Amino acid sequence: MIRRTAHAGSFYPRFGEQISSQIQSWIASQPLALSQEHCLGLIVPHAGYIYSGACAARGFHYISEQNIDSFVILHPSHHGMHFDYSVSSFEQYDSPLGKLDLDVQLYEMLNRDTGETGRELRLHEMEHSMEIQLPLIKYFFPEAKICPVMIGRPYPEVALRLAKSLESAITASDGRTAIVVSTDLSHYYNSDRAEKMDTLITKYILSLDADGLWQSVIGKRCEACGIGGLLALLYYAGFSGDARAKLIHYTHSGKVTGDNQQVVGYLSALVYHGAPVS
Repeated sequence: MIRRTAHAGSFYPRFGEQISSQIQSWIASQPLALSQEHCLGLIVPHAGYIYSGACAARGFHYISEQNIDSFVILHPSHHGMHFDYSVSSFEQYDSPLGKLDLDVQLYEMLNRDTGETGRELRLHEMEHSMEIQLPLIKYFFPEAKICPVMIGRPYPEVALRLAKSLESAITASDGRTAIVVSTDLSHYYNSDRAEKMDTLITKYILSLDADGLWQSVIGKRCEACGIGGLLALLYYAGFSGDARAKLIHYTHSGKVTGDNQQVVGYLSALVYHGAPVS
């Protein structure tokens, strides 16, 4: 069963050569991860490539020299929230740069811990926040497999349960697995307010403070449409004794459109384990 592209030609170019050319222009002279920064998770945006593609590409480029066999993609559902989380059951995923295979081992281990039984298949088919990551993964990690997990109810108890399942599955998996969290940040504020809100959420990410992040989100001091995935990654990082985080790139849509009255914030950040980096 193949998941066909639903957003090629809208959120991102339809043809692989166009995507590759864009990516190459975005990553020219951009830095790579230090040898001690072993990726646990990568946070990247999921708006149209014209707005957030460069930010996301620089995130994937940063870890591109690491040997990663599989990515668990934690992404929100924009079309329904009546479930906790759902592990996508498609065996292959189409993209303009070629197909990506499901990591069956991860799928089976993660799917044991969810009560969902494929009822959300149509939501998986429609969701752009997962699909928009596929060409980027295929470009930077052409042999990597994926296991998409769509989050409905983005609550701390759901995120913690998912984080525990991730820790168990990733520990038991045969290859090296990293997490991708697909999320945009503040939505439709002027650029000054957006940057203040996004600076706050960045602070919680860099301090790996899931509880502080959630309290600020429910207090409407900051926001992220992929908050469930962020919480799950931060809880997951807490299981590692030496987890750290760093900002790779931040921007917002106003820097592309010139309209600073209603912007959307975008971040790429790395959660890693390893020695402290000065």
